[in-house]
Amino acid sequence: MAYSPTTIANYFIQEKAKFGKLTPMKIIKLVYLSYSWYLALTDGQKKLVNESVQAWKFGPVFPSLYKSIKSKGKIQIYEPLPYDKEETITQEDAEFLERIWTMYGDYNGTELSAMTHQLDTPWQKVYCDDRNSEIPDREILAHYKNRLVV
Repeated sequence: MAYSPTTIANYFIQEKAKFGKLTPMKIIKLVYLSYSWYLALTDGQKKLVNESVQAWKFGPVFPSLYKSIKSKGKIQIYEPLPYDKEETITQEDAEFLERIWTMYGDYNGTELSAMTHQLDTPWQKVYCDDRNSEIPDREILAHYKNRLVV
């Protein structure tokens, strides 16, 4: 089942805000990394998020998530983001998100952003100055599948 990016963001907020600093940038990057690894682990057959990711100046972004989180500025987030649709994350997907947290939870938003901006990342391959572009799933899949440790 594919979820809205806000549903995935709210999972991290509800489950992890008490353990570490969750800023808008960190949440946006966690949702992107979750999407990317899910795509790689399912060999592109399933998507975690029901929206395409875009390459913006400051990295990969799900536009609807940015819209709902931008008013938070750079402050720590403790409360779920408003969302008008009720989505329940399955136990299997929650376990997957816990693995993402284990991998990336200790990093701050700036560090996660730097990871997504490295040479040969999907964002770096697609981004053009001052122009938001969709990052094709094939680019994300190829990049993250290449990094899977079996």
